[in-house]
Amino acid sequence: MSRKNNYLPKLAGFGLLIFSAYSNICAAEPLTYKQALQEIINTYPTLTIAALQVEKARQNLTKVESTLGWNLTAEGGYNHDLSTFAVPVDTGDAIASLNRKLESGHSVGISGRYRYEDNQFSISPQLPNPYESTAVDLNYRVPFGRGKDNPDYAQGLATANASVTFEQANQYAVRNQLAEQAKELFYGAAIVRARYSTAQDGVKRAIRFKKYIQDRVDLGLAEENDYLQAEAQLQLQISEMKTLEVLWEQQRTTLNRLMGRDWEKEFTPTLVSKRKKYRKVDLPELIQQSETNSPDLLRNKAVLEQSEAELALQRNNRKNKLDLVLSVGVRRVNGDSSVGTIDERDTAGGIRIEYQNALDKRGLDAGIYQAQLQKNIAEEETRKVKDDLKYSVSGLVAEINSSLVSVDSHTQRLKSEQNKFDNALELYRSGRIPTDRLIQFENELRSAIFALDQQKIEYEKRIRKLDILRGQVWQDIDYSTGRAVTK
Repeated sequence: MSRKNNYLPKLAGFGLLIFSAYSNICAAEPLTYKQALQEIINTYPTLTIAALQVEKARQNLTKVESTLGWNLTAEGGYNHDLSTFAVPVDTGDAIASLNRKLESGHSVGISGRYRYEDNQFSISPQLPNPYESTAVDLNYRVPFGRGKDNPDYAQGLATANASVTFEQANQYAVRNQLAEQAKELFYGAAIVRARYSTAQDGVKRAIRFKKYIQDRVDLGLAEENDYLQAEAQLQLQISEMKTLEVLWEQQRTTLNRLMGRDWEKEFTPTLVSKRKKYRKVDLPELIQQSETNSPDLLRNKAVLEQSEAELALQRNNRKNKLDLVLSVGVRRVNGDSSVGTIDERDTAGGIRIEYQNALDKRGLDAGIYQAQLQKNIAEEETRKVKDDLKYSVSGLVAEINSSLVSVDSHTQRLKSEQNKFDNALELYRSGRIPTDRLIQFENELRSAIFALDQQKIEYEKRIRKLDILRGQVWQDIDYSTGRAVTK
């Protein structure tokens, strides 16, 4: 069999291989980074768990607010015993009270008491036996020292709000972590797909070139060595394409798993970023947006609020207790005696002052100092995070602007390489340059194609990183419920 008849089946097989790969590409749906991220949010439970943690923390607010509600206490019972005068006596009593602490720190309460007593022998004919006594009192407590303005309630609310802020910071951190993970996988897949597409194009070119060389060999216009070089070039391109095909399957499977898709579902990573060049005057706004959406700053804010609340509580604990207690009530005693029915009623009232002072305040002072140190630490951490964000955003903006310049530069390089290859092909057809030189120019052209694709991918990847820092990547996603909403 002649060489011509021998290479025709091989070329047919190579053509079938390329056609199959090309068909897969055409059948694959385009997928943008935003679409991939939305599918990840739909599938991944991490953000749903974080949202539930926020809701759980919010319940602390209700728990604190409930401390201002009314509290009811009641007790009662019956007893048979000997009285002080060794007389058998039956007694029954019931006590009930309603108390509430006000937001001002004052306390109000109302209490009632009932007592029934039946002595088997009357101690005195003037005393009723059996008899009933009832009492109702209204009490009001005003703190002037410790407890004034109800610091437990005020700082409890502050601490509860801080816990919500802390969980929201964790939620921000989880979503940014997911966005970063999606970014690395998506643009990693885009790089592999670009290399794979370039390799496929190289195989198609190599097949055409090999056929062209074979025709020239058959006509006596090319040497056997030219054919061998074309064959080696084709095998090199096929080997590279098959290697990249394995890498693509790995990237595709990993990203599909994160999106909750079938592991072999094909897609084509698609770039959508428009050209955007940032100016120096844009930096303050970009930094401000990054600070607003920073999990670390939000977490430090929560710690700062908690430390301030703790500091206020410790200062309150160091104060002396000085309470004014007012009470007013009514009394009634009634029953039958030997001299007749007795029913006595009267009003009751009182005022008293309660004072308490810890003579050794070293422990209280230490508590205040610890709370102040915690506040200072949170403030220093906040300054550090702001500085880091400032440099991160500024550096990223510089990289984005440089990437645009690099894209333009590689675009010009591709034009030059294409012109160089077209000119070399004309020279080769007229026999003025050798085969290996033409192959070299073709490799340089493919390298320029991939380099431009790579620069475009890196540019959009940096744009996405800045979007994550600014929180812009979440504009169209309802991440609080774990459901994506496309607008």
